[in-house]
Amino acid sequence: MLQRLTPRPAAPDLTPALLHHLGTGNDVLRTAAVRALAAQSPGDERARAALLDALVDEDPDVRSDAMEALFRFAAPEDAPAIRRSLQGDPVREVKVAAVRLLAELGDGGSVDLLRALVSSRCDDRVAWEDEDDVWDDWLDVQIAAIEALARLGVADAVQDMLAARDDEFGQTLDAPVFGALARLGSEGAAWLLAVAQTEEGLGRKRALSALATTGAEALAPHLDHILGDDMAALRALALPLLDAGDDRAAALALKDPDAGLRRAAVLRFAADRPELAIAALSDADEKVQAAALDRLQLPLEHELHAALVDNLLAWLRSAGATLAAAAALSVARLAPNRADLALVDLADDATRPLEARIAAVEGLARLEDPHATGRLIALLANPSQQIRMVALTALRTRAGQEEAGAEAALAKAMTGRLLPATAATVAHAPEPATDLGASRMDEGPAPSVLISPDGDIIEAGAQGADAAMASTLAAIQYQPGAPEAAEETPEETAPKRRKRRAVEGPEAVADDLARVAMGIAADLPSDRIGAALMVQATAEDDMLRAAAWEAMRKRYTDAEPCGDVALAARVALRDPLPVVRAAAAQLVLSDPDPKPELRARCLRDEDALVRAIALRADSGENADALLPFLNDPARIVRDAALDRLSQGDAGGRAEAIVDALMASDHIDTLARAIGLSADLQACAAGRLLKGGLGGKQAFVLLEAFAAVRDPAASRPAG
Repeated sequence: MLQRLTPRPAAPDLTPALLHHLGTGNDVLRTAAVRALAAQSPGDERARAALLDALVDEDPDVRSDAMEALFRFAAPEDAPAIRRSLQGDPVREVKVAAVRLLAELGDGGSVDLLRALVSSRCDDRVAWEDEDDVWDDWLDVQIAAIEALARLGVADAVQDMLAARDDEFGQTLDAPVFGALARLGSEGAAWLLAVAQTEEGLGRKRALSALATTGAEALAPHLDHILGDDMAALRALALPLLDAGDDRAAALALKDPDAGLRRAAVLRFAADRPELAIAALSDADEKVQAAALDRLQLPLEHELHAALVDNLLAWLRSAGATLAAAAALSVARLAPNRADLALVDLADDATRPLEARIAAVEGLARLEDPHATGRLIALLANPSQQIRMVALTALRTRAGQEEAGAEAALAKAMTGRLLPATAATVAHAPEPATDLGASRMDEGPAPSVLISPDGDIIEAGAQGADAAMASTLAAIQYQPGAPEAAEETPEETAPKRRKRRAVEGPEAVADDLARVAMGIAADLPSDRIGAALMVQATAEDDMLRAAAWEAMRKRYTDAEPCGDVALAARVALRDPLPVVRAAAAQLVLSDPDPKPELRARCLRDEDALVRAIALRADSGENADALLPFLNDPARIVRDAALDRLSQGDAGGRAEAIVDALMASDHIDTLARAIGLSADLQACAAGRLLKGGLGGKQAFVLLEAFAAVRDPAASRPAG
């Protein structure tokens, strides 16, 4: 975006020094000076004039950087000069930036040239770097011109864009042309609709993607046309254009032939029209039914409520992943007194889709009966890592509500002593089993379940039931004209081959449970939890030990560790794992009076994070001792040293800091220093204004100032 900003009143006037370097014979310094002007002199008329002059510099990099810099300076009256550069400069980067800048300026005088560049290279009007390069340079400029015309709102250029796309190499232009059409209002939308309806494959897909980005105002005139199309992806564009009260919205939710569109319509409109969710419960597609459950509003009429509960319990046993998961979450809400056993069975059934099993655990977590916590604890022995993680998270919530049983279970899980030996490890099952997410039985699809009017579960066809009436709920909700289930092909009903099922997570269940529990519940204010972490702090297993120390670091971030923890942390400073040493260093050095020898050891550590932690711990040492760390190879260490050095009276050591950073050639850290402290910025600016710098020193300073965007805006005062 074009930004013409006012100069910062309190900052040193660097513009003369930057202009001096822009006028040198060193092209590297000139490019750095251009970038520094863009960062440090926004709105300065001297800089603007110099950058316009730089558009004819002999070095192409200077010209390209100057054109980019003008985005922060250019005024509408500069358009002719920018246009001349577009036509006369052979460098592609200059041309592309010029096209975009002209669009930023809203320059109507460039429209004819931009339209011409959409159709051809315009060799009679435009200079190119390589006359034999027929496509590459022009293609980038052509794309920029298409985007610029859309930004300028030139609807007359639609035919130029479509003609360019129809060229033999026009496939490359689908994205920019369609993106431009999407910005050109109703007329552009009409052309995109035409492409989506007449083309196949990637072209249609890209046109639909572009249509999805157009505003409602552009699509509204075409609403009837969109709703009447045979393509579901096109009809879906009508969703944001309809009000929930519109009969056409209800038709999309209940009668559209595409299940995906019915589902989307239910999710969009049922919140305002609850009857749509009730009607969609009898849809032939499970995903639509799941969406209806998600949008279902209580209370329900008694007969419907009872029938729905029966169906939920049946869906838990037989439905696919999406519907079973939705049923698991809904049954806890609709029938908490009947949900527990069915949800436990689903969570433990490794042949069912994992998505549904996880939802079953979430449903169990919502139950509040006396056995709720015990059921969650039992799930910690489940072979599936995802099931255990959801159960642990639910127990963490309960422990945070001061439930002693949950807290005790978490502590035992952390120590690895919660599970019996038979559940502590699992192995790949030698017997064949179905894939995760596959049908429950490999002999064929699960039999459909019918619910009798009395609520009894019966087999499909056992009482000659009509297949269209899969339950009492379907009978209650059945509406003539609703979409029917698609007829299954022989391939779809054929038995599926059995496949070996992978173990769902690490085989060492107890160790994995301990690691996850430490990560989830480390911050609970419980002595049991603290003791459990100390047990694992000396574990032989590297992963367990690392998890324990990371958990203790988290636990004691805002609190001073107790004596045993502090002592263990001092020992852990010699641990071979860097992550353990880093956590231990943070604990040891959080002591208001850390021992100098421990901090010195951390400062010598081979791991950069440990050194940075040591630097951030204030021990009152002489600032000169921190200066060498400004040359550390790791930026995290340099930043930590800079933060410490810039505290308090930074002005008294500004010269030493700037000297050290200039000598180290770490431009990123020097740029950060300039933005961090007014004293450091003034010192660095003084070096640049004083002059007499060597080429390398000047380059380092210029690049550092170029890397700082308006430092005064983010710098603390003083």
